[in-house]
Amino acid sequence: MSDSVVVTDAEERAALGACRGLTSAGYRVCAVARLRPAATHWSRACSERVTLPDPRINVARFVERLEQLLQRRRYEALIPGSDASLIVVSEHRERLEPWTRLGLPSREAVRRSVDKLALLEAAADAGLAAPTSCGCAGLEEAREAAAELGFPVVVKPAQSFTAVNGGLRQQGVVVAADDAALTAAIPEFASPFVVQRFERAQFVSCTGVFADRRLLALTTSRVARLWPPGAGMHAFAETVAAPEGLPDRLRTLLGSLGWQGIFQLQMLELADGRLAVIDLNPRVFASIALDADAGANLAAVWCDWLLGRDPAPVTARPARRYRWEEGDLCNFAWQLRHRRLRAAASVLLPHRRVTHAWFRATDPGPLLARGFNLAFRKTPSGSAA
Repeated sequence: MSDSVVVTDAEERAALGACRGLTSAGYRVCAVARLRPAATHWSRACSERVTLPDPRINVARFVERLEQLLQRRRYEALIPGSDASLIVVSEHRERLEPWTRLGLPSREAVRRSVDKLALLEAAADAGLAAPTSCGCAGLEEAREAAAELGFPVVVKPAQSFTAVNGGLRQQGVVVAADDAALTAAIPEFASPFVVQRFERAQFVSCTGVFADRRLLALTTSRVARLWPPGAGMHAFAETVAAPEGLPDRLRTLLGSLGWQGIFQLQMLELADGRLAVIDLNPRVFASIALDADAGANLAAVWCDWLLGRDPAPVTARPARRYRWEEGDLCNFAWQLRHRRLRAAASVLLPHRRVTHAWFRATDPGPLLARGFNLAFRKTPSGSAA
């Protein structure tokens, strides 16, 4: 019988991409969702379908039910599908590790890896740039930072989730165009938070698997479109060769944070050619299907390493593309609304070697489930990038 792996957050593109990659590598997948219909539950890549409480609403209940699931039968590994699940699994690892492999670094390393202020420090240690940023504790400090940086500014939480009433509250990223927008946004952010200069630059994504201080898998891609524009998720991207020296800097950065596992590092390619770090997702991510189709099956590489199979390092092939369907449809409508006809037309251009977030001719169910979700507004738009 194939080795079984549990993947959480089955509503999300990240979980779907990871499950498809695992199944193609011969693993059996148990997909855990918090809502129905969950796209991965409708996928042929899913062997077992489970619904558990939402950790963002009730952490204790989620952990209890997840522990019961792991006790029920043998699962070789557990892969969290979101920041919320990662944080909860890490903080309650003593209840879960007796029953499966988590592969997580220390609790402190996980906390550092989801902390954007710690990321800025690690980037500097690795010789990577970052947009000019200020850690702030309240509105007055944010206004001082914005006066120094100039509008627009990007406001980010130090951590995407904070503990509230036995659950987790998510904090997003806001682009504030002026003082009024900044004043309106700040009450939503827990202290400390980050105010960062808004850079108009090319988005670059570096993704892979890091373990034993080695890059076991690596994909580099340029992001042509985001949704929402400016500070959103990847809507269209293409794999490219990694810039010279980037893998070494990446190893230094991840080693400084103490991270081990699947990751996505988001950067900006500045006008002078430097790469500026803006975010780290220490988990599976929305465009992970692109990595697998480009030859770097991250979820399978990670599980192979966890099971002691010593996978050979892999690098994704260039000129493979990724399209998030509703993200690009929204892009098209937005460009038309702003009378940017050439940009709107570029969204519709056909491309070869495209991996879609939801659609796959041999696995049509997830796209149908996603359509139901959008029609009845039961799920958010997806996990980051």
